[in-house]
Amino acid sequence: MNSSMIGKIEKARRYTQEPERIRITALAARFHGSNDDYDLTFDAEQWHCACHTFAQFGSCAHIMAAQRLLAPMLPAAGRYEQTAWTCDPGSSMIGKLEKARRYAAEPERFALTALDATFHGSNNDHAITVRDGQWRCACYFFGQVDACAHILAAQRLLAPMLPHSARYESAALAATV
Repeated sequence: MNSSMIGKIEKARRYTQEPERIRITALAARFHGSNDDYDLTFDAEQWHCACHTFAQFGSCAHIMAAQRLLAPMLPAAGRYEQTAWTCDPGSSMIGKLEKARRYAAEPERFALTALDATFHGSNNDHAITVRDGQWRCACYFFGQVDACAHILAAQRLLAPMLPHSARYESAALAATV
């Protein structure tokens, strides 16, 4: 391993202490709920879930759990506090909030399939993406070695939600082979 990569690993460790450096602009995920799996999306600062609760109320436990897990990385409009309910959920909200709390304690239920984000690096902002388990970063260093501090930090922060091929451990193993 060359010395510049060692420096990037150290920088990534520092970056993981500041998850707000990542600003998610779009994502797609499969949420493994108690009864079924549901597709979730976040795009143009709007959430969508394929479950019937979302269709009825405009939000659901799956989205609330994702909002809790990703809060520091979401724009203000994508956070729970900004949820616009399409109708008053009434007392059924208590159960949904409790379910969201339980779900958020199990981040492996949230399987990220695609991500678009901006990483606020020490010097510049960089577009980062993951598709089909493959990361991309717009920074110069990534273009040279297919790895960088921005991606390493994102991999660590999102690890339980990523497919195995997109996790830091898999990337590190592939780099040593």
